Amino acid sequence: MLVLQYANCGNLQEHLRRKQKEKIYKIPWAELIKIAKEITSGLEHLHTNGIIHRDLHSKNILMDNGKVLITDFGLSKRWDDNTASGSSNNAVGVMAYVEPQCFIQNGRNFKRNENSDIYSLGVLLWELTSGIPPFKNYNFAFQIQAVLRNE
Repeated sequence: MLVLQYANCGNLQEHLRRKQKEKIYKIPWAELIKIAKEITSGLEHLHTNGIIHRDLHSKNILMDNGKVLITDFGLSKRWDDNTASGSSNNAVGVMAYVEPQCFIQNGRNFKRNENSDIYSLGVLLWELTSGIPPFKNYNFAFQIQAVLRNE
């Protein structure tokens, strides 16, 4: 059994959705900056300890009484020479947050590292300031099929 802390405010995507009133995004800049700083600080802690998250997105950021928690380390890996090849290069995670290099030629010769998380952080910060999930109306399944057909 695994016991985890309960995050009473749900995930960041839900939090941002609650801040929209009549399709107008209303969240104070001070709150946005606080959330951004806490996510960045948590990611810095992971990277300082040699861990790449590889699945950083708004549903994996939990809100708990004003605190921000990075969660879901199922795809995380330690960053060292042994993980610089093989399965750590695969495009894993939520596609809208994965850097494009992973999809070029199926990610061959592309080594994921801390910069992969930084790309995801950039997308996450865009979502934080816009209130809109990235590529909200984009059909990734259709695009994947087109790529597999070499279109």
